[in-house]
Amino acid sequence: MTLWSSSDPSGASVTLTAPEVQPGHTLLSSSSGYSVLEFIGEGCFGRVARCRNLATQETVAVKILKKDTDYLQDTEREVAMMEVISVLNPDHSNMVKFFEQFEHLGQTCLAFEMLDECLYQMMLERYWIPLSLNEILTIAEQLLVALDALKGLGVLHTDIKPDNVMCVNQLDQPFRVKLIDFGEAMTSSEVQTGMDLQPAGYRSPEIALGLPFTEAIDVWGVGCIMAFLYLAENLFPVDCEYQMMKCMVEVLGQPEDHMLRAGIHTKYFFIEEVAAHHPTWRLMTPCEFTDVNNIQAEERHSLIDLPGSLDDLVNIQIHPEEEAAEIEHRMAFVDLLKRLLHVDGDQRISPQHALQHSFITKWHLTEPFDSRPPTTTSVCSVGASGDNTSATLIFDGSNEPSILSPDGDAVTHSNIDWAGWSSEGEILPGSSEEDQDAWLSEGEISPFSNEEYSVSWFSEGELPSCSNEKEPDALSSDGANPPELTAAMVRLKEL
Repeated sequence: MTLWSSSDPSGASVTLTAPEVQPGHTLLSSSSGYSVLEFIGEGCFGRVARCRNLATQETVAVKILKKDTDYLQDTEREVAMMEVISVLNPDHSNMVKFFEQFEHLGQTCLAFEMLDECLYQMMLERYWIPLSLNEILTIAEQLLVALDALKGLGVLHTDIKPDNVMCVNQLDQPFRVKLIDFGEAMTSSEVQTGMDLQPAGYRSPEIALGLPFTEAIDVWGVGCIMAFLYLAENLFPVDCEYQMMKCMVEVLGQPEDHMLRAGIHTKYFFIEEVAAHHPTWRLMTPCEFTDVNNIQAEERHSLIDLPGSLDDLVNIQIHPEEEAAEIEHRMAFVDLLKRLLHVDGDQRISPQHALQHSFITKWHLTEPFDSRPPTTTSVCSVGASGDNTSATLIFDGSNEPSILSPDGDAVTHSNIDWAGWSSEGEILPGSSEEDQDAWLSEGEISPFSNEEYSVSWFSEGELPSCSNEKEPDALSSDGANPPELTAAMVRLKEL
């Protein structure tokens, strides 16, 4: 990399070039030095090195970015977004820790916590053996917690995929994961209809069709990841946009006409035909797609028989000796998947409600099989043991659960004071503000316990954003954003 050049009166030029960073070199920041141990990744952005922080002796990951103006603004955006989410506790909200940005001999470096491997690499090392439902549950819960925390900040990740979900330490903490790579993240105020976001195969219908969108696009990504872990195969093709949409229509059904009429990219995939009373839409054939868009529609290749509908997932690899409870757990999994992959983003389940779904809470595994209610209506008891204030949380096919109070009256979720309650029906030990602060600082919460969901995501425990007892956008007690968050948001808007 050229640092500077000069010329003398004789016309000879002198150019000084920074040496390429090698293992054994030390990267210097204002706060510490980072000894480069080895390089563990490389991409168009630069390289990633495993380093030792000489001040703390921690092993960290350092992105060493190319000195390329094309990536400069992307880097600034990623750093600004990391500052926005830095108000969250990264361990409780399941997001990668960002330590600092610094310059080393003209190269921008970003220091993050060292993680293990991404979900794609994990599946590769497992020889593509699907995960069990309990393993998928563990990962899904952590991702939903992360999305709920981001929603509280008004942030969309926009790039949820197996490559951006990292195992923390698969040997010592199996299936403990964190969300990484906020280079494509944005605030809700930056959202514009028609933006080109999300990778093929993990792209939501509203992005593919060019519809208005919200943080629900990230929920879609989590649903796709859950299907990927269950099938050991992408549910929707990642190498052809046409096949992605075709599979989406076959498995989930065609988007409703009102969505297709409103989409600014609809005619990329669909043809409008005149009917007796109103126009209707149909998916193009591969030949029509190629003719209209001048893009070849690739054939889909898969090593497994992919489902014709999500309901078919219940019977995949089923064994006769499986107990009824295991089959019912599969049914709960498929039910949640349907809600996460709802074609209409406005009707897609929210992270908060998904965390209360029976697949996550496992309510159906806590009673004898014969005494449990039918799977068409999911019921979760909430209340203190032995207390007469207990109620029942009901999932009846709608995205908003209703509550059956002790006297038998159904009330909406928003009218219930959830503070201090867990999905197991126990009062949380951190239900008071003092207990919550101590809980966060002393680290007594299980890293992916559902109880953690009722506690604030913020680093010091004093700024609840997504706890059940407050609205998601209530970032502080007086309704104002914390100063560090406001400053980070301002910087992001200036980029």
